[in-house]
Amino acid sequence: MRLKGLYLVTPDYSGNWLFNATERAVKSGVDILQYRDKTSSFRIKLSVGKKLGTICREYGIPFIIDDDPILMDILDADGIHIGKDDVPFNYVKSRFPDKIIGVSTYGSLEEAKKYDTLGANYVAFGSFFNTATKADATMSDINILNGVGEIKIPKFVIGGINRDNVDTVLKYKISGIAVVSAIYSHDDIENQVLYFKNKLKEHGIT
Repeated sequence: MRLKGLYLVTPDYSGNWLFNATERAVKSGVDILQYRDKTSSFRIKLSVGKKLGTICREYGIPFIIDDDPILMDILDADGIHIGKDDVPFNYVKSRFPDKIIGVSTYGSLEEAKKYDTLGANYVAFGSFFNTATKADATMSDINILNGVGEIKIPKFVIGGINRDNVDTVLKYKISGIAVVSAIYSHDDIENQVLYFKNKLKEHGIT
């Protein structure tokens, strides 16, 4: 499946507005969707995930689950995204060899190279900017992106990306950007998606 472009990550579920907002964004051109929810019960995640998965299938984009292989399996999602404190990569790779596995590597090129070798499908770097979505986000040195050309698998940047700083990250050899509030916090979701898609296109990411 296509792993590049505009990667949308959900906020925690807080009402059915999420489905309408997500469908508007996906319909407007989002390339990948990740369901991330750190506060809801498993029962709620299951219900929300089913609806989000239906949207992704309808528009033919990858549906990724954050940090929960059981939820991924039950929903038959396309893949999982894991970070340093999540389920071990080797377990997921051996248990679900056909699923997409994305890994947060924060500000470490060495970690990214390691997961590239181990068979991850993509890596994510960041945060390089302050983000309200994840108050405890690890801040990284953006200069590490100078070395991402050495990594063969797709590379995304996540964390606090908005209209003011998107050009800063797109000058590096990345495969796409991941956003949350830059889209979900705006009334004109379609316009926001179009703006970021055009920026990606300007930098040769289509």
